[in-house]
Amino acid sequence: MGDVENIGNQGGEQQRLIQGDSNLINIERVAGVVESEECARFRKLIFRATKGKSFMYTEQFIDAEDPDAKPRSVYIITYYDGAHIREKIQRICDSFSGQRFNLPEIQQIGEQIQRMADSIKNQRNFFDRTRQQLRQQLIEFDNIAEDAGQQKASSTIFIYKMFLAQEKALYQSLNMMKTQSGGLIGYFWSPAEVE
Repeated sequence: MGDVENIGNQGGEQQRLIQGDSNLINIERVAGVVESEECARFRKLIFRATKGKSFMYTEQFIDAEDPDAKPRSVYIITYYDGAHIREKIQRICDSFSGQRFNLPEIQQIGEQIQRMADSIKNQRNFFDRTRQQLRQQLIEFDNIAEDAGQQKASSTIFIYKMFLAQEKALYQSLNMMKTQSGGLIGYFWSPAEVE
């Protein structure tokens, strides 16, 4: 009868281990990003430093927004917590050109993922609203001349852009001149009509 009770009890212990019961065993996790070319070397260093007492999972990640970026790998290292092993893993992770993150308890991961997804959604909404308002403001700014009853030959924004380019060229020429006895000395190009 005692064996049957032990078997039933072992199932509960396994369930607590899977769920991450911190009273039984202290498992720590570290996650981060490393360049894909260095992934094999990184994996070997972690294995050797922890003497095989860690588990490392990697997944290659290609940034869809920046196709020219180097391929990177996301890693998660799971290990039995000990100050010595933690320091070794942190030093190795920091020595590679990437980022390192400490993962929260398994029960809190879902909440944090939801919080981050909400934050990303809010930031994208804010970005879209800002872009729309800026576009609307530029359209209104461009229509000011039409409201004044003038016939519009070109965009107001284009006219201001040309004016700013002329001013910039003028100041660049003036900056190349030398000051001497209260006057500017130097050569510059000027249209004949403006002389």
